[in-house]
Amino acid sequence: METNKALCRELEEAIRRSNTVIFRRSQALLAEMGISNPQFNTLLALYEMGPLTMGELGKHLFAACSTATDLADRLEGEGMVERIRDSRDRRIVRMHLLPRGRKVVELVINDRYSFLEEVLKEYTSDEHQIMLDSLQRLIERVEKADQAKPVDLEVVREMKNKMILSIS
Repeated sequence: METNKALCRELEEAIRRSNTVIFRRSQALLAEMGISNPQFNTLLALYEMGPLTMGELGKHLFAACSTATDLADRLEGEGMVERIRDSRDRRIVRMHLLPRGRKVVELVINDRYSFLEEVLKEYTSDEHQIMLDSLQRLIERVEKADQAKPVDLEVVREMKNKMILSIS
């Protein structure tokens, strides 16, 4: 079955719009707690992946090691994470999530669950399952396609140069 461009645009917009609503709700919670989005993403990475070095965290956050270190400093000061040296190689330091940081992540995630539960209560069980199956298949295919065909940075650079030249 051939996918048409209009359907792809509609799907991309639907995903983006739903993510925007959920993100905005999360931002309100985080602002109330005095936590920035990069700080939350750091906590979430540790929650999902376990202890990470600054380099690993930086890669996950698409940030420089120095940025990851700054985030770690602030979160450590708030008692949400701690740095622990590796027992086998003292040069390696990993950031670990503390109970306070875990509670922040769980509060935000639980709010998302509650919100989605409210939104989805009008759907039937069959509709829930169809939606979940479709989203899981989409995720699998998106991840597979991303690995098979990463972003062509040369094309991006050319587009960027054309944009800069057309603005001048």
